[in-house]
Amino acid sequence: MIWINVGIIILAIVGLGIYGFSLYKKKISKDVTLMKQLLERFSIRQQTLQTGIDHTTSRIDQIKGNVDHLIAEGKRVEQGGRQLLVEGQRLKKEVEHTAGLKPF
Repeated sequence: MIWINVGIIILAIVGLGIYGFSLYKKKISKDVTLMKQLLERFSIRQQTLQTGIDHTTSRIDQIKGNVDHLIAEGKRVEQGGRQLLVEGQRLKKEVEHTAGLKPF
C-alpha cells in the first residue's frame, strides 16, 4: 500500500514537471521565434554593412593607386624637366660657341 502511494506521488510530481515544462516551452517558443527573427535581421544588416565596407575599401584602394600613379608621374615629369634644363643649358653653350660669342 505504501508503494502505491509513493508511486502516485512520483507520477504526480513527474506529471507536474512535464506540465510545467510544456507551459514554459510555449512561453519560451515565442521568445525563441523573436530571437530568430532578430538574428536574421541582424545578419541582413551585417551583410549590408559589410558590402558597404568592402565597396569603400575597394574605392580607397583605387584612389590610393591613382595617387601613387600621380606621384610616379610627377617624379617622371620632374626628371624630364631637369633633363630639359640641362639640355637647354648645353644647347645654349653650343649656340654661343657656334656663334662665336664664347669660347669653350
